[in-house]
Amino acid sequence: MNGNLTRNLAKLSIKPDFRLPIKEPAISSPEKFKGVTTTCLIWLGVIGAAFAASLLQGSDVNLLAPYAATAAAPALLTFILKPLLRYEWARLMVIFFWLALAVVACLSIAVWPYAILFLCAPVIAALFEREMITETLILSSIIAALVFYAEKTGHLTPVIPLGEGTQWSSLVTPIGIIALTLSALYATSQSRLREAAFQTLPAAAAGEIAHILDDLPGGVIRITHDRKISFASTAAYEIFGLPKDAGHLPVQAISPKDAVFRDNFKTLLNRAASAGKPVKDTLTAERAGLRSTYVITVTPQDNGFLVHGSETTKHENEMEALRLEQANLKRSINDKNLFFSGVSHELRTPLNAIIGFSDMMRSRLFGPLPNKYAEYADLIHDSGQHMLDLIGDVLDLSKVDAGKYTLTYHAFDMADVIRSTVKMVQPSADAAHIKLSIHVVSDQDLIIEADRKAVRQILLNLISNSIKFTPKGGEIVISTKALADTLHLSVSDNGMGMSPEELETIGTPYTQAKNASQIDARGSGLGLSLVKSLVDLHKGRFAIASQENNGTVVEIYLPRSASQETES
Repeated sequence: MNGNLTRNLAKLSIKPDFRLPIKEPAISSPEKFKGVTTTCLIWLGVIGAAFAASLLQGSDVNLLAPYAATAAAPALLTFILKPLLRYEWARLMVIFFWLALAVVACLSIAVWPYAILFLCAPVIAALFEREMITETLILSSIIAALVFYAEKTGHLTPVIPLGEGTQWSSLVTPIGIIALTLSALYATSQSRLREAAFQTLPAAAAGEIAHILDDLPGGVIRITHDRKISFASTAAYEIFGLPKDAGHLPVQAISPKDAVFRDNFKTLLNRAASAGKPVKDTLTAERAGLRSTYVITVTPQDNGFLVHGSETTKHENEMEALRLEQANLKRSINDKNLFFSGVSHELRTPLNAIIGFSDMMRSRLFGPLPNKYAEYADLIHDSGQHMLDLIGDVLDLSKVDAGKYTLTYHAFDMADVIRSTVKMVQPSADAAHIKLSIHVVSDQDLIIEADRKAVRQILLNLISNSIKFTPKGGEIVISTKALADTLHLSVSDNGMGMSPEELETIGTPYTQAKNASQIDARGSGLGLSLVKSLVDLHKGRFAIASQENNGTVVEIYLPRSASQETES
């Protein structure tokens, strides 16, 4: 928003002063530099035209070239310094170039008519600043008087004898001076007209612009090229720390109690001047004993800078609070994962003992047990095994969330993994009276480069999940096939299925379908979440489709090479 606001303010080109009762001084702007360019081009044009005309009349090129080059030198040097004319030292150098031309001509050839060249410097100075005209005119008069005195008293002897070259230059000099003066007068008059147009802006319009700027968010100030503040909106006084009821303030008046802010602001002005385009940065300042943050945008203009500032302390504080809250939340999640991992790991040891002892009891290793105790041993074994599976899921998911689950890639046949996994769950399927079917295309190459253990875990979770939610007499189909550089794995059943609303949350940790309450084998809701996480680690794709009372289909797409990535 600040960029658009600054561009809109820049279009206003505010010239009058609404808050600071001052008159902006004449400054060297690019508009005035256009007058310098035009004037120098006319000077060079006169010299070039005279040189060409003399050549057409049969004059000697080698004789006239030094005179033409000397006369053209100040204009050419002015072009070289044009990008730096906003600096006073560069303008002074240009004036001395034109004075040097007059001095060289008088010392080398003659005082008359070349003394009129001393008028060039004041003419050029008129294109810069009003104050420089008088100073340059006085300096030119003093140097011209000294040269004239030296010539009258015999201390000045021209070193170039009169000839064709001096005659040519004596004719060109008056013509060039006249053309230079007329061009400078025209450029100066145009500049004065522009200034007069702004200075005669109706007071009502000026007040309206000031009112608009006061209503805009943030504060606006204008700074001239000589680093003086010529305008400040109401909000700018507080943002930039300006003293109240001040006159024509220098930039040094900004934030007098905070040197760091002031220095950073000056650096921002220099950056904008060098870049020639708007520059934005965030600065901090001491205001009313508190540290405040401001976004400052500096836009270079033809006659200075337009600066817009807005306070963002509240926004920065809110962002910092959000960053802290995010860090605390992340720390809390990490602590929770570490707690689950630690507790789950500690529970595995006693659970393994419980499962082992109960297995010994139900297998009657040390003799027969009463029927009731044998039944209890079976329940203890099954419950312990179920609890161990749940803890395994929690540990695996915690590792994935913590980014510590490392995949170990090996090349293997997916058909072998499917067959071995089905053998592991076959007893559970038989106990539930569910048929397990494997569909594998025998003539296809099903070699995949992946983590064998993780792929088996994916299959185990999917098949076990289907067994839980498929009624007696149901069927679960496990199939796989190769699709270009991707291997497609599918597990489908004709069980209870899920509604579209339940599908949206399936895969979220600790989330289960509503019909999970209708089965005996309760889970933690981590199965599909772990499957999705392991598929993502392989840079694969997970898809699920289901319909109530019509079963569920889960499809997994895994890249066949570890360096591949499948499209989402």
